[in-house]
Amino acid sequence: MADDWTELYRPRTLKEVVGNPKAVKDLKDWAEAWEGGRPRKRVVVLMGPPGVGKTSAALALANELGWGLIEMNASDQRNGEAIKRVALRGALSDTFTSDGSYLSSKEGRKKLIVLDEADNIFGREDSGGIPAIVELVSTTRQPVILIVNDFYNLSRKSSVIKDRTLQIRFGRIQTATVKAVLKRISAEQKLVVSDRVLELVAKNSNGDMRAALRDLQAVGLGNADIKEEQAVMMDNRLTSKSMYDVMGEVFQGDSPLRARTAMMNTQEAPEHLLLWVDENLPHAYPDPEDLKRGYSLLSKADLFVARVLIRQNFTFWSYATDLMSYGINASRTKRGHEYVRFQFPMYLMKMSRHKAQKGIKNAIGLKIGGACHTSVRGAVQDILPYFKWLYQKNKDFRLAATVDYALEPEQSAFLLDEKVDSSAVKHLQQELQRMKSAEKEEHELKPTKIEEVVEREPIERSTEEAMKQKSLFEF
Repeated sequence: MADDWTELYRPRTLKEVVGNPKAVKDLKDWAEAWEGGRPRKRVVVLMGPPGVGKTSAALALANELGWGLIEMNASDQRNGEAIKRVALRGALSDTFTSDGSYLSSKEGRKKLIVLDEADNIFGREDSGGIPAIVELVSTTRQPVILIVNDFYNLSRKSSVIKDRTLQIRFGRIQTATVKAVLKRISAEQKLVVSDRVLELVAKNSNGDMRAALRDLQAVGLGNADIKEEQAVMMDNRLTSKSMYDVMGEVFQGDSPLRARTAMMNTQEAPEHLLLWVDENLPHAYPDPEDLKRGYSLLSKADLFVARVLIRQNFTFWSYATDLMSYGINASRTKRGHEYVRFQFPMYLMKMSRHKAQKGIKNAIGLKIGGACHTSVRGAVQDILPYFKWLYQKNKDFRLAATVDYALEPEQSAFLLDEKVDSSAVKHLQQELQRMKSAEKEEHELKPTKIEEVVEREPIERSTEEAMKQKSLFEF
């Protein structure tokens, strides 16, 4: 019972991966294309919510086909240098497996490079990570899998990742499927569990198999006979849903009460929920009368959110949430099952980009300010505009500034007003690499002068002279 069941019962083959048959088939077809040569898209992105089998499918694929495995997850350092050293080097060269056997690419041996939680690469600690992933996608000779929860968060940073990868979506696992897996594991662990308890645990997991296994292990720890009361206690635990799931319940769900519950269980603040509903309301309600009623309720919710901010009376939040969830779901009279692609709020998107750009600007200002002996604010306001103009117009200045100030690819992209994976930024990095190679060759081929290797004989002074006290003029 002490072992982690999520690892103990992790699938060993693709047949053991449950809940997403189409995604598993697409992944297997991609792998078979590698076995037959080299597919058109050499990198696959597994995307979907946590706990639905993305990482398990990738590991099971490598185990089933006998491929070597190079894995980088969130616990590893994943800046540009680390990704190049581990993932990119493994994608371009031969290597050894974990059991010590040699993998020769000439003999058709494959190794799978897995980069888990690739959408969570950001910040100063992961500087250069996105350009390194772009290079990996563009140059790899081995199969690569990127695992993400939010593909948009990764693809918006680079068009190469969006255009040159095969995207496979994993959905939430159905409650009946989760229950069947829990029933099998309960039998293997010799637990006495009723169908009602298994159903409660499975339903509470919200399609997250990893969460369901951990819940079952938690209630079964030290108890061979699991009572329904224990599962009911866990049923009160809030399950966090993605905002896309919440929008589906609010706009397309059949139950206003379930829409309210879904919105109450999110981690988002009401002012952010307001932006989500405002962004997607016109897409979800094509009927003018439904749209009118929806915006009327949304405006009332906005008033309650404003009262919270003005009066600091947080009890008004519940009224705002009820109007945005229960009210808007009940306001729709014409129900349909048409597909709606819910959008991330444009306002939050712009604010996020502005925050990222501001961070890069301040980082450049810190480097310029250190060289010019001024503050970051002074460097950003007084020097950066002219520095940026010169950086764009003068090639020699651009190369020298990049070297002298140790500018990262993201910072160079900001100064050039380009994306980090644009041809201009790539060309700059290639020029810098050529300069470094030329300097290294020049240093290695430079002849050594005889005068530099001849050691001068030390001038010995007599003991008497050494002990003689110096006058003031001799210092």
